[in-house]
Amino acid sequence: MKNIISFLVIPLIFLVLAACSNSSNNASENSDAEEDVKELEVWVHVPADEPEGENYDVRAKEFEEAHENVDVTVEHIVKTGGGSGYNDRVNAAITTRELPDIIALESVYAASYTDSDILLPLNEYLDQATLDSYLDTIISAGSVGDNIYALQSFDLSSPVYYNVDLFEEAGIKVPADENGNWTLDLAWSYEEFLENARKLKDHMGQEPVHMFTENNGWHMYAHSPIIFSNDARMVGENGLDTEGYLDSNNTMEALQFIDSLFRDGIVASTTREDAFALEEAAISFEGPWMVDVFQNEYPDLNWSIMPYPYGKDGHQSAPHGSWYIAATQNTEYPELSAELVAHLTNKDSAIKMEEATGLIPGHKELLDSSETYSDYPRKLMLDQLVNTNHLKPKSPIFPVLEDALGDIMEGIALDNGSLESLINDAKEKVDREADRFK
Repeated sequence: MKNIISFLVIPLIFLVLAACSNSSNNASENSDAEEDVKELEVWVHVPADEPEGENYDVRAKEFEEAHENVDVTVEHIVKTGGGSGYNDRVNAAITTRELPDIIALESVYAASYTDSDILLPLNEYLDQATLDSYLDTIISAGSVGDNIYALQSFDLSSPVYYNVDLFEEAGIKVPADENGNWTLDLAWSYEEFLENARKLKDHMGQEPVHMFTENNGWHMYAHSPIIFSNDARMVGENGLDTEGYLDSNNTMEALQFIDSLFRDGIVASTTREDAFALEEAAISFEGPWMVDVFQNEYPDLNWSIMPYPYGKDGHQSAPHGSWYIAATQNTEYPELSAELVAHLTNKDSAIKMEEATGLIPGHKELLDSSETYSDYPRKLMLDQLVNTNHLKPKSPIFPVLEDALGDIMEGIALDNGSLESLINDAKEKVDREADRFK
């Protein structure tokens, strides 16, 4: 009997051991499978319920479906005024070395980030055909030196808005081509802009031109092209030297033009909210997103757009640039992260953003088929983007340059000293920071 029991027990022990072994093997296999999952984290600056935020979520899901064992998490860290909120989070992560794989950043900050070895050179991981698809302006804005660090599926160029009715009432004849369009080559010079603005002032009895005057990033985006169009620069090629650039004769001439707008009562010293929409201004320097606002919220407003005024022939400039997508050096999967940047900014993304927000498609082949930008007045924004100079400085101290220009512009608006003193103060601020990089 004992032999029979032993005979039965021994196989049972083997079965239990085998079961334990299989369980252990399965757990090990599951653990290995979990370890094989590549997790990519993306930080963006827009809410999930806005078109741009929705677009990133859709592209991330597509990327997951196309790549086995890849999980993509998109975190929406909404920026507040001046980009704070989001930028604060990024700056904190830079300090603690806890950046995600992918971040959104303002294209103008690419040089600052690359100087700190934060961004991944995308051209080392993406093929040339992929990169060649993007507009030259996007490649240029996302590049520092010989490397491409950031991409986007769209771009934008701010126009100058004008009130058609007020122009007619003031007796101003709009320069137009044979089709009646105010084209880029018919832009007003500084002198022509001033002459016609004075006519508008006489007709309206108040400041006819609206500009935002407070010191913030808007001056570098929207108003620096007025300066650059006079063949002026803020800094040299190294992004640091101000001598002979910020204080050059060309820069002084451009700032004198801006100064005359305020001294002659063409522009108010403080911002007048909704002045153009309420027909209290006949000309306004505002963002391209206002096209939809004017169309939808002010249907009786008879508006159109005009090219940016310029200082010297052959040097027309206009605003461009937006928030781009970049991979960070913090990623464990550089090739996969670079591929994800390209997917988040691909042609489908460009089509979606044009349909939802009217932004200029960032891929060359889409421009020919774009219904939005095939006709005026929107075509003028595309022409400005493609055919004018974009000279915002690529500098490791860009935030300081941006603030220094804001100081000058705000100082002009409030009449806080001579142009010479404002420029000298700005130079001192920039030079102090630049010395840290020399």
